[in-house]
Amino acid sequence: MPETAAVIDIGSGAVRMVVAEFGPQAAIRRLESLSQPVRLGRDVFTTGRISSAVMRETVEILRNFKATADTYGVKKMHAIATSAVREAANRDNFVDKAFLLAGIDVEVVEGTEENRLVLLAVESALEEKLQTQKKNCLIMEAGGGATEIIVLTKGKVELTRTLPIGSIRLPERLVLGRSEPGVIQRAVRRAVHTMADDARREYDLAQVDTFIALGSDMRLAARQISGGKEGGADQGYSQLAVKDFLDFAKPLAKIPPEELAAKYAIPFADAETLSPALLITTCFLAETKVETVIVPLLSIRDGLLLEMSQLASGGKRSDVSRQVTSSARSLGRKYRYDEPHAGNVAALALKLFDLLKGEHGLGARERMLLEASAILHDIGLYISPTSHHKHSAYLVNASEVFGLRKSDKDIVSNVVRYHRRSLPKPTHTAYMSLPRADRTVVAKIAAILRVADALDNPHQQKVQDFTLDKAQDSYTLWVGPEAGDVSLERQAVQTKGDMFAEIFGSSIALKQRSS
Repeated sequence: MPETAAVIDIGSGAVRMVVAEFGPQAAIRRLESLSQPVRLGRDVFTTGRISSAVMRETVEILRNFKATADTYGVKKMHAIATSAVREAANRDNFVDKAFLLAGIDVEVVEGTEENRLVLLAVESALEEKLQTQKKNCLIMEAGGGATEIIVLTKGKVELTRTLPIGSIRLPERLVLGRSEPGVIQRAVRRAVHTMADDARREYDLAQVDTFIALGSDMRLAARQISGGKEGGADQGYSQLAVKDFLDFAKPLAKIPPEELAAKYAIPFADAETLSPALLITTCFLAETKVETVIVPLLSIRDGLLLEMSQLASGGKRSDVSRQVTSSARSLGRKYRYDEPHAGNVAALALKLFDLLKGEHGLGARERMLLEASAILHDIGLYISPTSHHKHSAYLVNASEVFGLRKSDKDIVSNVVRYHRRSLPKPTHTAYMSLPRADRTVVAKIAAILRVADALDNPHQQKVQDFTLDKAQDSYTLWVGPEAGDVSLERQAVQTKGDMFAEIFGSSIALKQRSS
């Protein structure tokens, strides 16, 4: 029997809901889409807080959406809030009121989670049609409070960014509707170019050959350029010549919002943000050499629906571990890590994790976090060899790794912190501030990482495989004669096995077979 569900996206300028029906093989049939403008971004990006009036208005919209969902018999609902609520000083109060007064449990998501959901939707809808696995793609969405960027090379995440500029929040404290169009254009262009320049250490946007731009503003532009039709609607996207897009977008800055609202039959709130949103896209196009722009007929809500439908049909959530690993490696290259060493340590750590499955009781998520930690454990050497484990933890915290939420990144940063030297202590604030369950995860996978790192102690990849024997009170790692002299590795395992012995209750040693 089909299951009915709803997703809600609380953005900076609007609250949107989609009610859908899930069929066999995770098929999705939309039943209703609703959208109501709100002034969350106007409040938060100027005062840092959601005003009482806007909070009441937004909660009332949520109440009405919940009532509509109830008429469809919705049993499962996933509501997310993005940059405006995320940055509000009183966000907890808003989330509490949404639950108590509207009966909706709101998840405040980070930019990395927005990127993950957008990529999930784009890959599901367009991967085969556009052959994205063979291309260098830039996926972007200029939202009200932030612009999300994902760069894929042959299907692998190379770069992600959350740029704090949107169609409501402008750079350098410019105010929408009060600043001259020319000033806004120069400021946005400068901010985008600075981001592209900074990103060039990881990826040169001039290499992009496929430009994918999401958002309601881009969909409106596509309709107007194609004569009021959703060009390519049957294939799920519109394809616009960059020249045609620029010819449409550039004149909008000189047209007052009230005229845009009348001309395109859109709400005034959407008319206000139309030109700034298209300006941001224009600036990113200028950093590339593409001649066409792809406008998908989808949004972050499609990613939410896809995940819910996969779970409803009994399937697994789309695996993000491949993209997490790719993003971690890209970050490692940014900080000039020893890639052969990191790759070997990751492979050894994952094998040990798998062999100890019955002892640690962890699952696929923790395995993914271990791999990311192994890849990134030495990036702190970029800053200094002294206390590089602490520098590694800092760099992980300060960076974006695609597919990792803040709670995941907190675990990874602590694991790399403990891949050498001291074990966790009650005086270590970053560790003790984790939830108890996450501290347990850190301890288990850090213990495994220490052993794997010890197996490649001289960074020569002599040990690339092993077997594991377990006695009543000890573990033995066996390597073959092809590994050569492993005396340094044996000593390192003895030294760095202290955390393993404490966590798993048994010592661990490295031995070598003669034949």
